[in-house]
Amino acid sequence: MYNLSKEVTFMSMLACGLLQIDPSRFNSAHDFRISLTARISSLAQTGVGLIVLPAYSVMIGRALQLESEGRSPCNPFELARSAEPDGFSEWMDFFAAAALSNRVYLSPGTFIAPVGGGFQHRAPVFSPKGDLIASQLQTHLSETESQVGMVAGTDLATIDIGRYRIGIAVGTDAWYPEVGRILALLGVDAIVAPTAVPAPYTVWRQTSGLWQIIQQNQVFGIEASLGGSWLGVAYQARSRVFAPVEATPDGRGVLAEVTSTSMVEEMTVLLDPTDLRAARRTFPIFDHFNISVYEARLIDAYLVGRPTRVKPEGR
Repeated sequence: MYNLSKEVTFMSMLACGLLQIDPSRFNSAHDFRISLTARISSLAQTGVGLIVLPAYSVMIGRALQLESEGRSPCNPFELARSAEPDGFSEWMDFFAAAALSNRVYLSPGTFIAPVGGGFQHRAPVFSPKGDLIASQLQTHLSETESQVGMVAGTDLATIDIGRYRIGIAVGTDAWYPEVGRILALLGVDAIVAPTAVPAPYTVWRQTSGLWQIIQQNQVFGIEASLGGSWLGVAYQARSRVFAPVEATPDGRGVLAEVTSTSMVEEMTVLLDPTDLRAARRTFPIFDHFNISVYEARLIDAYLVGRPTRVKPEGR
């Protein structure tokens, strides 16, 4: 990591910090709390404005609390049921306080929430004032998720951070091109994807996920990935920040990545909108979209009851 505070002199740029987490390294909820407090503070001191954590990070502390009581949930859905009636409110309060004390926007990963007879997969975002400003639901479900009763969301939120607009792809949404296209049509500059992918998480599987969404829509992508073992599953971390291939010197479409084999790592990156504008000038992808089809079909299918501009201003 390096200090960004002297570099971030223009409000149009967004300095982003990313944490990679291995839950198996923590012996207790107290250890988890102390570690995250220190790591979030360390990133904030570099001058970042947004910090992103992997999927399930809101749930890890509660799982450790239950384990200390002799209760060991075997999967995130069982954990969500076991955490009732308070759910993950204690850890939501912890992350809200972390955002407030460090004056950063904080995307603390995701959690599974019971709803009716099923579940929802949520990704909260806290403002530098500690306010909950978004709680994005996963909108596309795998066959397994459908079988356990997960309920899909029907809306995609955007968050404005300075001059940047951010969208969130929760869980398997990062592998659905429609999600990236809708967010691009809503004018986002970057898509945040907290992921937790069981090993092996190959470069090709990652390429078929957020990487391809970024290339198809010429925005930035921030993937914070869970690593190590948690609730009996081995996860492989591949935390990366993506950009259009036209905006990366080597043409890989990877702006930054955790190169260490460690499951616990962090990185910082500066997202410059001039890179996006240059990529769009090189290949103006929005000029090739079938806008009439989107107007006729896409909004009704995915943005129920929500007015939107189909072609973002300035693109």
